[in-house]
Amino acid sequence: MPTFIEIFGDQSVSPLPVALKSGDMVRGFRIVGTDPDTGVLGKDIETQLKNAHQNIRRSIESVGGTTANIAQVSMYFQDFGRDRESMNPPWVESFPNENDRPTYKFLTADLPGDELIYMDYFAVLNQPRQVLNVPGVAHTNPIPLGVKMGPYLFSSRVLPYDPATGKPAEGVEAQAEHLFSNVEALLKTGGMSWSDVKQGRAFVADLANLPLVTERWEKLFPDAFTRPVLHPLKYGGGALQVMLEIIASEDN
Repeated sequence: MPTFIEIFGDQSVSPLPVALKSGDMVRGFRIVGTDPDTGVLGKDIETQLKNAHQNIRRSIESVGGTTANIAQVSMYFQDFGRDRESMNPPWVESFPNENDRPTYKFLTADLPGDELIYMDYFAVLNQPRQVLNVPGVAHTNPIPLGVKMGPYLFSSRVLPYDPATGKPAEGVEAQAEHLFSNVEALLKTGGMSWSDVKQGRAFVADLANLPLVTERWEKLFPDAFTRPVLHPLKYGGGALQVMLEIIASEDN
């Protein structure tokens, strides 16, 4: 049975745990924009983002790790449309090496009160960060398509691009086809296959198109009892109609 250890910040500031550790895996959560020394919430998104990055660093350092052990970060904004321009500067400051960064995703969420940002993260101790990319399928944000650390692979939202053009495929059906091909290429780059996937998260602009993802998922994993869970979410729109995020792990 795995052993889970709670990780706390400064308990004179807050008694709430901020992460769980099991073996070399660390799952950080409830990372908000409070000053790590005073517990006071930052007054604006820039301050809250800076504080949140400091809180991530402190939480991973408390178990003997560093930000080099961070594999994937999720950022939840109270108003991403308003605050999106503030996202990348503190990210680049925290992870200055463009060839060695974690990956991230961002979403809008109903955060309480004056909390403008909430983060969680995955980290793997005692493992180097291997950045994974697929030619023709690149984010414009300063992140790789995926990261492998030890036996684990974490993707960003994989894009439904046609690798031949480096642009979204025309039509949602074509996007779904390219999406799954791109995920497979990412897995192969990390020395993995679909059999290593442990969970997925589907992002669709129109839930009516969700079957384009779920039917392919079920074909890849025909046994309903062993099929990795796929979490659907209505998200975005515009040119990108379907995206997929995965977590994979090589079985020991």
